[in-house]
Amino acid sequence: MELSLNSTIASNPYLSTLPSAFTSNASGSTWGYYSTRHTAAIPAVFNRTLFLPPWQANTSNQALHQANEYFDGTNFVAFDPGFFDFIGPEAKVEQVWSTNLSYNHEASCFITERNALFFTSWGFDHSYQYLLDGSTHQLHNITTSPPIMNAHGCVYFNGSLHVATDGGAGTYASIYRVDPHTLKAETLINNFYQQPFIGFNDLEIDPSGNIWVTDSMSTWSNYLTTFAPQTGPAVYFINTTTMTPKWVFEVEGGVDANTNGIAFAADGTLYIDTTSISSGRPKGKFPLRSRAIWALDTNGGKPQLGNRRLFYNPISYFCDGVRVSRNGYVFCTTGDGVDVVEPESGYALGRIRISGKGNVAVNIAFEDHTLWIVGKGGVWKVTGINEQLKRTW
Repeated sequence: MELSLNSTIASNPYLSTLPSAFTSNASGSTWGYYSTRHTAAIPAVFNRTLFLPPWQANTSNQALHQANEYFDGTNFVAFDPGFFDFIGPEAKVEQVWSTNLSYNHEASCFITERNALFFTSWGFDHSYQYLLDGSTHQLHNITTSPPIMNAHGCVYFNGSLHVATDGGAGTYASIYRVDPHTLKAETLINNFYQQPFIGFNDLEIDPSGNIWVTDSMSTWSNYLTTFAPQTGPAVYFINTTTMTPKWVFEVEGGVDANTNGIAFAADGTLYIDTTSISSGRPKGKFPLRSRAIWALDTNGGKPQLGNRRLFYNPISYFCDGVRVSRNGYVFCTTGDGVDVVEPESGYALGRIRISGKGNVAVNIAFEDHTLWIVGKGGVWKVTGINEQLKRTW
C-alpha cells in the first residue's frame, strides 16, 4: 500500500507528498495533501460551483482530474502541513449510524456521564430525539418531560443539556435545561419582553454560564411556525443570573438573511456564522448572499461586541455548525466534511471528510480526542485525534 500510494503521488503533479507517518495506512484512513502551491496556476479549463468541494470541480486537465478523484476518496484532506500535527496518524472516521438522506440531524451534545450522544432529526416534533451509546452505538429514541418541540441546537454545560428550539406546534422558540438522567426539561426563556423570538438555531455558553443564541429565519423558511417574524435574524445574549435578554448582533437583509452557528472561545472571541445563502420563503440557496464566519471581541464575555472582522469564508459550501476546541481551533461543518480553521490567521488547516454520496455534515460535538458529526446521512465518529478537543468548561 505504501509503495502504491507513494507511486500515485509521485506521478501526479497535483498531489503533494504525505509525511511518512501517514503513508502506512495504520489507522485504515486515506489521506490527501492539497497543496495550493501545486494548483495555483492550472493550465486548463476548470470550474466548480461554491456548493461543491475542489475535488468535484470540472477540468479538462487529466492529471488534475485524476488528483481530484483521489482526494474525493480520502477521509482527511490537509490544506496546510500543520493539519497533520493537529489530527495525527491514528485518526479514523467511522459512520456509526446511517439513515435516509432526507433527514437533517442537529443539536448534537456529548454527555460524558452517560457516555452518550444526544441529537435530533431537525424539523420534526419531539418524537425525533435520540441518545446514541458512545461505545455500542445503539440508538435510543427519547422524549423529554415535558416534550421539547423542534430542537435545533445544544450545549452540554455544568451537568445539563441546554437545548435551543424553533418552537412550533403551539410552542414558542425556547431555551430549555434538561437533566440528562431523568430527561426532565425546564424552560429557561421563551420571549424577548413578551415578543416571540423567530426561532432559535444554535446556542453557546461562555465560562460564566451566560448564553449566546442565534435567532434564525430557518424556522420561517421551513414553515415551522405560523406567525410572521417581527424582527430580522439576530444574536441574543442572555444573562443567566437575571435572565435578561439583550440583542447584540443583527444580520442585514430581513427575511432574506440568516444566522446559524455560534461559538465562544476561551480568549473571549465570539464567532457568529451568517448563512443568508440558505434562507428565504420558499427556502432556496443563493450563492451571492453571505456565508461567512465573523469574529467579534466580547471584552471578557460582556454583551457589547466590538472589532467585527471576517474570520472565515469556507472553501466550499457554507458553514452550519460552529464550535471551538480547547486550544482555540474553529470547527465548521461544511458540505462533505468539517473544516478545521487556525484561529490566528483564519486559514483552513484541513477537512475531516464524511465523503460525498449526498452526506452533509451539519453539527458536531467534542470528547477529549473524539469528534462526533451529525448531519444528512447519519452520525459519524472520528477517533484518535491528536489534538485535545474538549474544552475546560
